[in-house]
Amino acid sequence: MWTARAVSVSEDLAVLLDAAERRVYEALTGERVRAQYVTAHALLRTVLGRVLDRDPASLDFAAGPHGKPYLRDGSVEFSLSHSGELVAVALALGAPVGVDVERVPEPAAELPLPVLSAEERAVFDRVPGPERSAAFAAYWVRKEAVLKATGVGLRVDPARLTVSAPDRPAELLGWRGREEAVRAGAGREEAVPPHPSVRLYDLDAGSGYRGAVALLGGAHRIVPRVVSSVRC
Repeated sequence: MWTARAVSVSEDLAVLLDAAERRVYEALTGERVRAQYVTAHALLRTVLGRVLDRDPASLDFAAGPHGKPYLRDGSVEFSLSHSGELVAVALALGAPVGVDVERVPEPAAELPLPVLSAEERAVFDRVPGPERSAAFAAYWVRKEAVLKATGVGLRVDPARLTVSAPDRPAELLGWRGREEAVRAGAGREEAVPPHPSVRLYDLDAGSGYRGAVALLGGAHRIVPRVVSSVRC
């Protein structure tokens, strides 16, 4: 698990992008959005290159039917997320993985509460007002990490998932309709596993952020690494 800060646009990092990534990057407007994108994709390529002992610029990606990217050779499972200045990359061997990081909304921000299940909403409604933004962010990153790990992303209503309360260890408690077939990983059709097979972990994403990572299968050990700067 790697995190880094996207503080400015770096054209040096852009040389790592392939043609498709470069087209997306060049179409983006706004310093923050461009910095997020190039830092996240360069970090992913750099980390994968080191793990696989390959040139980061030579890595060949494809996308599943729901948009989840994967390496064409299927050698390593990975997930990518960014929010605000924070970018995160999670890698796993032999286990589909999903990571999500989010900046905690401002206290006055309108929160999309319909993404919470009835069980989560009952807990959330008892959270004191000043703590609600952080509590919502904790719910959101846990749900998004699970949806990314299974490969379906937001094609599934997040309210179908119920995760543990923000002040409790991260856990997937239920998934309404989880018997449906979904895309899980690089080109493999699998059923959504019963929720005990989905391992969910909170991440220390730093002040003002919340993060979570989900893996399918047995127990795993999360090894966090903070990258001070991404280099070619």
